[in-house]
Amino acid sequence: MANHYSNTVLFIGEPENVSALRHLFWDIERQQKLTQMYYLPDFVDDTTGYVNDISFNGQWINYQSRWTPNLYLLVQLAERYQVEFISGFDEMVNGIYGEALYSNGRLQSVSRDAYDENSAVNDPDWLAFRQERQTLLERYPDNGHELQLR
Repeated sequence: MANHYSNTVLFIGEPENVSALRHLFWDIERQQKLTQMYYLPDFVDDTTGYVNDISFNGQWINYQSRWTPNLYLLVQLAERYQVEFISGFDEMVNGIYGEALYSNGRLQSVSRDAYDENSAVNDPDWLAFRQERQTLLERYPDNGHELQLR
């Protein structure tokens, strides 16, 4: 049985681009429910990046993925729609938790072995990542988001 990741992503950028990308996720979920099969648009170059159980929580998009948090898929979508993103993911059966951000054409990701925010307090890589994430959010103050990572 595949390990399932819980994912959340916030796309940040020009409002019309973010809106179009959110609509794409809505369309993916609609297509999957209609056909009972995984679906990704033709322009996606990834046969393992499927997403399912898509839901919307404010500006955040939540979904499930199999085996990995499928960051490669998110990068392809961000590049096509000229946006940036912040993503959180966890696979609690194995205690995997992490975050990623895509900004200025660069993907960064940090992972932890356990979902324990207190253990990150003295981790310089984690703290630097969090600072960069905050800087990205401050560049788009009118994106209508509230930081809601797990």
